[in-house]
Amino acid sequence: MEKKFLLMLDKFEVWFFDFLPNIISALCILIFGYYLSKILGKYISKLIIKATKDETLGGFLKNVIFVAVFILTIITALTNLGVKTTSIIAVLGTAGLAIALSLKDSLSNLASGILIVVLRHFKKDDLVMLGSITGVVQEINLFQIKLTTPDNQLVILPNSMIVTAPIININANPTRRVDLTFSVAYNSDLEMVKKILEEELKNEELVLNDPAPLVGVEVLNASSIDFLARFWVHSKEVVDAKLDLLQKVKTRFDKEGIEIPYNKLDVNFNAPLKAL
Repeated sequence: MEKKFLLMLDKFEVWFFDFLPNIISALCILIFGYYLSKILGKYISKLIIKATKDETLGGFLKNVIFVAVFILTIITALTNLGVKTTSIIAVLGTAGLAIALSLKDSLSNLASGILIVVLRHFKKDDLVMLGSITGVVQEINLFQIKLTTPDNQLVILPNSMIVTAPIININANPTRRVDLTFSVAYNSDLEMVKKILEEELKNEELVLNDPAPLVGVEVLNASSIDFLARFWVHSKEVVDAKLDLLQKVKTRFDKEGIEIPYNKLDVNFNAPLKAL
């Protein structure tokens, strides 16, 4: 028994040292292919970003190139070890089918990620509304998208959900229109109200002159007259413009004696007639 074991050990030792160059070369191929796939993906990503100014497409292609080149590297290394290419393809096909059946949701996210990159409805750093969630796009990868909400929460959304949800790119265009409504009492001087709103819009630095702002009576309510102030600002300055104008208009209204109506309740008591 001991002689058989020693004989097998000698045969394994001979085989190992005969096969060792192939093992070393396969490891070298794997290491070289790994770094080559990373460098190649990074280089092509930079070229794409420089040419298109689109970080989303560049990052997506970087991941795709890395995976594709590294898979080819693994196949080359296995071929170097003596594994037949036809066998590799058959194994990959069988494994691919099994993976596709067990990871259909992940593959759906992958397909959706490809659609998102190709259609390019939004890109990194865009402020978007995806369904009911609003946030700044931080990262777009093959399976999911990361958003940072206005209150600085990180939201991770699967790509398959995004493709089927309404997409609103809030700052896709450089400018946005803002509508503000100001309610005044019926006894207010309407010309004075209009003059105040026009002056405040003109003096506000964030309001654009082209298109020109619009001011006028919008609705005659039961207890108030609503004025519409419509103006355009740069997309990133919408909130600042609203806050500035609301404060300045309220201050001017107080100074000029313009009343902003609020809900009032009048209660009348009818004293009962005294009995005759």
